[in-house]
Amino acid sequence: MPDWTSPPQLLALAAFYEQAAAEPGAVSDAIFLDTVSRAHWPTNCWSHAQASLAIVAHGCVLRPHLTRELIALPVAAMMAGGLDNAAAIIEYGTACAAMVQPYVAFTPEGWRWTDRQWPTLCALVDQIVAAQWQALMQDDS
Repeated sequence: MPDWTSPPQLLALAAFYEQAAAEPGAVSDAIFLDTVSRAHWPTNCWSHAQASLAIVAHGCVLRPHLTRELIALPVAAMMAGGLDNAAAIIEYGTACAAMVQPYVAFTPEGWRWTDRQWPTLCALVDQIVAAQWQALMQDDS
């Protein structure tokens, strides 16, 4: 598990991830997504993007079938920062995992996922980017 000692959201998330790993059937997908989503906190855009990817990477390890929903969170943060295509988003996420002193540390499992799986998700990230742009366009109407 991660060496998350603060903020309180990460302490609670670490305990939740331990429970979800120990008892996978005890937590529904809806509760899993809600808990991971609530672990985020307000900060500047790029710190948020880094933290979000570190937060969801471990979740993607535990629930790979929720990858689309989980990575939509850091993708939205990266889009808010101006990244508008999957290649740039994948590149930035890979750079986040390579940081020596990240804003939020990846769990070892989350780091491996980000190193091995994240770069393969270009098509999925393209779909998420398109869906998020579509949602933004509808909000403007």
